[in-house]
Amino acid sequence: MTGPTTQIHHQFEKLELKKKILINLITSLSDEKYNQQPSSGSWSVAQAANHIFLSEQLSTAYIRKKLSYPDTLLPFQIKSWGGVYLIKLVLWSGYKRKAPVNINMWEQQPILSQADLEQQWSKLRADMITLIEKHQEAFGSHMVYRHPFAGRMTMHQMLIFFNDHMAHHMKQINLIISKIN
Repeated sequence: MTGPTTQIHHQFEKLELKKKILINLITSLSDEKYNQQPSSGSWSVAQAANHIFLSEQLSTAYIRKKLSYPDTLLPFQIKSWGGVYLIKLVLWSGYKRKAPVNINMWEQQPILSQADLEQQWSKLRADMITLIEKHQEAFGSHMVYRHPFAGRMTMHQMLIFFNDHMAHHMKQINLIISKIN
């Protein structure tokens, strides 16, 4: 593997390692601690972990749909890197931004148990990398993903965002755990 495929796999492997660490962390919690909010108006570990999963699940469904209409895919534009770095800046700054309704855990989203989350996330990740690998050669340089805040991105840039997003929420989850213990 060379070039873009190597970059995709590098980002995906980083993402898988983060998921493994997160799953090990949350499965060590009792159901009570997993679902306990540290304070009123603060997400529980369950809500934060399920938010990450839902974000990836809905994003994968989005790119699957976009790839089924190849004529609508925009070619790569250098400005898409601006969106990637804007997200990095926002996540690094600690600025709080309300999550979109379909992944906002205050909006009656389903909360999976630790075991169900692990099982469904593993299946999702297998589907995600299969989808990306299948379409990387033909559409890897197209902007198939649309972030609600930062705009359109390539699949590689989407994986960079997923890594940053997961790292951000893993810090949040560690803080929640320290508050509930």
